[in-house]
Amino acid sequence: MSSTTQPSALKKGLPKKTESVCPECGKIIEANVYEKDGKVFMDKDCPEHGQFSDIYWSNAQAYLRAEHFAYDGVGLRNPHDKSLAAGENVNFLVDGKKYNLLSCTALALIDLTNRCNMNCPICFANANQAGYVYEPSYDEVVAMMEALRAEEPIKCTAVQFSGGEPTVHPRLVDIIRKSKELKFAQVQVATNGIVFAKDYEKLKACKEAGLNTIYLSFDGVSDDVYLQARDRKMFDIKLKVIENCRRLKAEIGHSPSIVLVPTLVRGVNDHQVGAITKFAFDHSDVIRGINFQPVAFTGRITREEVSKGRITLTDLVDRFGEQTGYTVPEDWYPVPVVAPISNFASEFLSQNKVTFTAHPHCGLATYLFQSEDGKVTPLPRFVDIKMFSDGLSSIAMKMEDSKFRKIRAIGVLRLLNKCVDSSKMPPGMTKKKFIDAITSIMGSKSKKTLANFSWKMMYVGAMHFQDSFNYDVSRVERCAIHYITPDLKVIPFCAYNGGPEYRAEVEARFSIPLAEWKQRNKEEAKALEEALVVPEDQRA
Repeated sequence: MSSTTQPSALKKGLPKKTESVCPECGKIIEANVYEKDGKVFMDKDCPEHGQFSDIYWSNAQAYLRAEHFAYDGVGLRNPHDKSLAAGENVNFLVDGKKYNLLSCTALALIDLTNRCNMNCPICFANANQAGYVYEPSYDEVVAMMEALRAEEPIKCTAVQFSGGEPTVHPRLVDIIRKSKELKFAQVQVATNGIVFAKDYEKLKACKEAGLNTIYLSFDGVSDDVYLQARDRKMFDIKLKVIENCRRLKAEIGHSPSIVLVPTLVRGVNDHQVGAITKFAFDHSDVIRGINFQPVAFTGRITREEVSKGRITLTDLVDRFGEQTGYTVPEDWYPVPVVAPISNFASEFLSQNKVTFTAHPHCGLATYLFQSEDGKVTPLPRFVDIKMFSDGLSSIAMKMEDSKFRKIRAIGVLRLLNKCVDSSKMPPGMTKKKFIDAITSIMGSKSKKTLANFSWKMMYVGAMHFQDSFNYDVSRVERCAIHYITPDLKVIPFCAYNGGPEYRAEVEARFSIPLAEWKQRNKEEAKALEEALVVPEDQRA
């Protein structure tokens, strides 16, 4: 059994140089990343289009701290991609230069359609604006899922259907059902919520087919936010989705979990970070997490507009602490902090597990525990995260000899006992229950225990996807969220949507003009046009 991680080749410290792209021409140019006034900036100079400067992280100390948790994956092979030679690693091109993808697919995205029942100003995928329809056939979607399940050395186990608006796809239920037949452990739908709010039976059918999670676009708790970001009132729609999930849970005993996904724009909704979080706790019977997404600036946009609207990961952390009082910056950790857990599980079980070897500057997250009296305690307050992560890495490195696996398992228990401070644990949680949960998560029967572990807990994370102004090739190389296309190519998220993006190229190859699609699909076209008519009471 080989390790699912390897020592990271990531350049660390400040200042440093990295490869980026020119926002105007898309050519690779060198970027300087440096600290100034306690913040991290990226400067770059294109010989043709001049200088560009953008804030990268607003907290240099947090930036450097995150680098401690850098791990590289062992690459990714896709036997279904016929453009790759036998055994060749999945790669991507930037300005004609080839880069290998280092991370496995922790989460796969399949765009079912670029059609949508909304016209959001901040969206990068919308047939109404693009003038064409991208909508893979059912058989193409199945082939994409089969390719994901055949990935090597680590099979993809989580898929998210996105768009556009995936709920307008006529065969969504069939696709979800097929994903479960193909043994995807986690099946998600990213949605604005309109269909699930208005059509309870559609929601029920999706759940019965195997839907695990609704990734619900959720920009705030008042309609003024939605009017700015989405050009219509939407809060009642979000409430109805929650109500329908609660109804479904009462009717059949379970419902899809909801993850709120706020797209954060400075001056639009960043003042509601705390209110969104408190809303999530108020509805924690169906809401399991929040994934904040600071806006990425795609398409044609001025430097001034970027500067005005930019929110960094550490800006989000600051706003979160200020508006909730729950956390300080030290309570947040980068995504790959959990990589040692997966790597240990892979070694212990002799079975490759999905390992989150994303770049340490791609995202930050924490877990919050709410006791019965309403007090919220971040997980890092009573668990020494760094000690546990480092210790588990050390144990996994010594497990190649199977004779010592049981001994190493005992070492994990000792490590956990050392890292967990029972005196700082919130009411309702015991050291034994917590350690039992963690060890089960790292074992073979983790699903039920993980659900119990998350009870009265809220995952709060933030992913800052890239655009051409803050593009860092080293981040793209380590991307763990991947798109798959109808020709079965795997493409990292930020290469697909940002910088010299692949999205336009892929959609151009596998789409038809909007007018032609409307002619072929008159009933669906009529339904879509009707859906785009904003009700009078939802307008400004």
